[in-house]
Amino acid sequence: MRFAVFLDIDGVLNTRTTVESTPEGHTGIDDARVDILAKVIKKYGSADIVLTSDWKDLRPGSDDFSYLVSKLEKQGLKLAGKTTDHWHDRGEGIRNYLELHPEIEDFVILDDNKFDFQDYQELWERLLITYGIERARFASQTPQVETIIFLDYIKAFSAHQRTVRSV
Repeated sequence: MRFAVFLDIDGVLNTRTTVESTPEGHTGIDDARVDILAKVIKKYGSADIVLTSDWKDLRPGSDDFSYLVSKLEKQGLKLAGKTTDHWHDRGEGIRNYLELHPEIEDFVILDDNKFDFQDYQELWERLLITYGIERARFASQTPQVETIIFLDYIKAFSAHQRTVRSV
């Protein structure tokens, strides 16, 4: 059984408060948020990280794409793939990805937008809406079990990180 995290970047690993910039001058990625993601995935067991973000359109050799990959690698994470949708059709892109990868049986989606996710109940129930990963919440009133567990881990590691910073 394979587990996947469908990952948006903007609004999940960064927010408007992010001060770091990418090499090309865009909003960067917060190390603390990547750390939370890495700890959650490790606690969960493991996961394929599938990029759903607009960042997936970056050229693989570009400075910003290399920056993304290096931020993830610092925490022991790597991208397993990416969806091929246009940003308004993220749900459709995830469904297509899942059809091509039947080995993925369970998953969660981390995104700060709802896009077309409500059109697909199996996606809606696995969507965590974020304003930074530490502020994730259920999109659905009936989330799937893996989504509940994933959010519990996010809350635990976010609380731990706040405690460490205040000491």
